[in-house]
Amino acid sequence: MTSSEGNVRLRSAIGLVTGLFVAGAMAGVVFADDAPVAPLTAEQVVQRMVERNEQRARALESYRGTRTYQLDYHGVTEKSASLVVAMTYRRPDEKKFSIVSETGSEILQGRVLKRLLEAEVEAMHLDQRRQTALGPENYEFRLVGYERATCDRAYYVLEVTPRTKNKFLFRGRIWVEAQDFAVARMEGEPAKNPSWWTKRNDIHVTYEKVGDFWLPARNETNTQVRIVGHTLLTIVYQDYEILNADAVQIASTSGSRLGCAEETAKLSPAQR
Repeated sequence: MTSSEGNVRLRSAIGLVTGLFVAGAMAGVVFADDAPVAPLTAEQVVQRMVERNEQRARALESYRGTRTYQLDYHGVTEKSASLVVAMTYRRPDEKKFSIVSETGSEILQGRVLKRLLEAEVEAMHLDQRRQTALGPENYEFRLVGYERATCDRAYYVLEVTPRTKNKFLFRGRIWVEAQDFAVARMEGEPAKNPSWWTKRNDIHVTYEKVGDFWLPARNETNTQVRIVGHTLLTIVYQDYEILNADAVQIASTSGSRLGCAEETAKLSPAQR
């Protein structure tokens, strides 16, 4: 299971704070009209992303880390709660959580934050992973941009549309890192509103590279509540430690060398 797929399943399971929770190489840069053109098409990017995700999932046997959950409600009343947990993952489907500390509203603790932990454990089941996998079986992809952050790091920006209106899927955009073909950033909303109580859920997720693997770094969901007010759920991931993993051996593909132009790339007509 990839980190991005786990985010989709977990965050959508809780109506009040629904979100995304649940986890290379390029052709040489071509210039047209003095602006870089994305080297690969959407189909090529998605194919490599799926392949690399599978390779990383097979290689990562176990890791652990610490998470801080913070939930703030602003409406008729002001309530907040926080939860610090230690998490251990073992391939293929085991996640264990240990609560380190908890503060704030007991209602938010019990009805939301602790249910998030339960939902993530349940989401590890094989059928759930298949139904929410970030791939062509569940989504349509369209290349909308190609951005260079530095001389040696670029991102394909893909618009993601779910093939079905499933509350465990999402619509929005993903930023795929062009060397590792890993999701580095996600922004969007659930494909289907999972609860009558919520009107809108804006989701922002970022990932960081730890060794050979891309793991969640920060997760924010801003939810508009139907009656009145809104909630902000923030999850900060830290203290990662890879306990056991195989080396990720990936053959170099043509185009692993990036140019140093800093402008956003243009897309050729065939890539749109």
